[in-house]
Amino acid sequence: MPSPGSGGAASGVGRAASGAGGARTLIKRALAVGAGRAPAEGATLLIYHRVGGGTTDELDQPVGQFARQLELLSGHDVLSLDAALDRLDAGDRRPCFVLTFDDGFADLYEHAWPLLRRLGLPFTVYLASAYVDQPMRWEGTTAKGTTGRGLTWAQLGELVASGLCTVGNHTHHHVRPSALTTAELDSCSDAIAAGLGVRPAHFAFPWGVAVPELAGEIRARFRSAATGELGRNLPGGDPWTLRRVPVRRTDPESFFAAKLTGALGPERAYGGMVRLAKRMLSRGGA
Repeated sequence: MPSPGSGGAASGVGRAASGAGGARTLIKRALAVGAGRAPAEGATLLIYHRVGGGTTDELDQPVGQFARQLELLSGHDVLSLDAALDRLDAGDRRPCFVLTFDDGFADLYEHAWPLLRRLGLPFTVYLASAYVDQPMRWEGTTAKGTTGRGLTWAQLGELVASGLCTVGNHTHHHVRPSALTTAELDSCSDAIAAGLGVRPAHFAFPWGVAVPELAGEIRARFRSAATGELGRNLPGGDPWTLRRVPVRRTDPESFFAAKLTGALGPERAYGGMVRLAKRMLSRGGA
């Protein structure tokens, strides 16, 4: 039973979160003004996490916003991860986009999958396999709001059977970079093979941080590995340190559109502002 006054406190937190999100949106809208519209060469891997999870977390996209983003993408070349890598291997610099979803939240199936299926858009799910049909909470998570639940094996099987979904390895327990081991890699791949009958050929580093010490082991196991480093991927680049572009809840439509063209100037400017703000906060607390 809620304690007295808890409703007011919750609404206050909600208003604070909404205010912070609104400020981020306004900043991004301003950064997107005058952004270059030159073609974006190479493969752009867009990072999603949740869709329609009902939280105010930056990684949780409202369904309507996600649908509008797919509409913007409809005028571009959206490929499977393997097809995009094939292009890069062939020296093809034409712009293409890959939809990637990290972790394996069930709301992907509930809210994103109907839209992706209707439009026939391929996508990749980087699965943290320990959380299949389980609450999505792991050590160090910064997710806000109600804990999501993982996809079930039956749901994943339906996605894969459609021919649109590629399932990749995201470690078994979504471990920190310092805890990444070959056992974590193999436990995830073994679970996916047992649950879906296919062994993953692609990997995404949890937390987006590459682990150079395991580079040889990762190359031996996967065709590609994705990081959280911002950027596009061109022919001749390293397929085991693929760059990606995050998509966040507070991205206005103009800011999202800027991710699809040019040199990612607004995205880089926003990232610089966030890093500066964090440094200032850390100094203030010292």
